[in-house]
Order: sequence, then C-alpha cells, then structure tokens
Amino acid sequence: MELHPLRGVLATEAGPPAQGATLAWQYEGEQGPSHWGTLAPTTASCEKGTHQSPINIRTASHPHGHDGMLIQYRAASGHVGTSHHTVEVDFQSGGTLELSGRSYSLKEFHFHEPSEHQLNGRIYPMEAHLVHRDESGHLVVLAILMELGTETAPLADVWERIPSGKQEEVRDLLFNPQDLLPKDLHHYAYDGSLTTPPCTEGVHWIVLKEPIHITAAHLERFVSLIGHNARPVQPLNEREVDEE
Repeated sequence: MELHPLRGVLATEAGPPAQGATLAWQYEGEQGPSHWGTLAPTTASCEKGTHQSPINIRTASHPHGHDGMLIQYRAASGHVGTSHHTVEVDFQSGGTLELSGRSYSLKEFHFHEPSEHQLNGRIYPMEAHLVHRDESGHLVVLAILMELGTETAPLADVWERIPSGKQEEVRDLLFNPQDLLPKDLHHYAYDGSLTTPPCTEGVHWIVLKEPIHITAAHLERFVSLIGHNARPVQPLNEREVDEE
C-alpha cells in the first residue's frame, strides 16, 4: 500500500503527502525493503517498528472475534492510473466500510504482485488493497487475495483501462467496488502498518479468506508495466490476529 497523488486527488494509505509522494524507494537494490528504514528519518518505522505489515497469517489468536464489519459500496466515478509502484483506482465517493460502529470511506484500491500477505505460508499471485479513511484520518485496509482464474467482467474492465505506461495518463471509469468482493466475507483482522515507506503504524488490516480471480494475461500485463511490488512479510511479534 502506498501514498501518492493521482490527478490531483490524494490516493492515500497514510502519512503526510510530502513524505510518501517525494521519497525515493524501490522494491530491490539499495533502495529496496531491507534499506527502507534508513532512507530518511521519517522511514525509521520500516526497520524499528513492532507492528509492521504484511504478515504471514498462520492461526488466529481469537478465532471467534466479532467486529461487526458492514460494507456499503456503491457505483461511482473513478480514475484508473499508474505510479512508479502500482496501478490504482481512486474515488471521490466509493461507499463505506463500517467497523465496530465507526464508518470509513473508500478512497482507492490498488494491487501488489505477488501477494503481500500470506496464509499459512502460501503466497498468492496478486493482492488488492482497498483503502478506507475515517474523518479523523484513521485507516482501514481491506486486503483481497487473488489467484489465477476467470475474473469478473467489471474487474476485467479495470485492467482494460490501465494506461500503457507509468504516469502517462489517467482514464475515467464507472465502477462499483462491490464487484471486487468475493461472496464469503469471513476474514482475519490485525493492527499493522503501511506496507510502503514511511511504514506508518496504526493501520487496521482486514484480510479476506476467500480469494478472487485474475487472468494470467492481466497478471502478466501488470508485471510488465510495474514489476514485482510486494514487501516481504514482517514479524508478528506480540500481536493478536482475530478471525471473523
């Protein structure tokens, strides 16, 4: 998950815009994940944080948790664009996710290849992050794992509208984020961080158990345009993982 402006609209996953938008970092080499913590004073959490994301989810600490998650997405106009690190779709008003009585507005969704989260050590071909923010700036990210198969027509339309080059253009899209969701919304939940610099902690993660599908052709197109963009899993430390 990352922070950068798209067509003047802040596609956010946390932190001050100037930090996420201007800091030079990569997924390999001297600016890769093992060096993120020393790139700047603002990125120290990438190395020293104790609640970092992503994680390998093995077993739930509280297998019968209940967070009252309620998703109320709706069809909305969005923009499809690319950055140096991902493909994303942003919204002015894509609906809400309610959690423990608090409402979070959907701001954008984007993709990572391969998946950042793992389930019992399994790495999926891709992962989608749906980023939500409440009025106080708190973040909830809904992670959807993706495996190869026949994708839905609405998701296929997203891939068909991806610009042909990095930061070349932004294309309009009418999309209902509900079409991204699997039928089964049972999930794992834990407290973590951004998965990109500055790796800010205080992000609540919801990882759906049931994956959705992406075709091999669209996966290959993403890799040819963006490359691999997954942060390695981080230590769980003393955190608990709830299961809903």
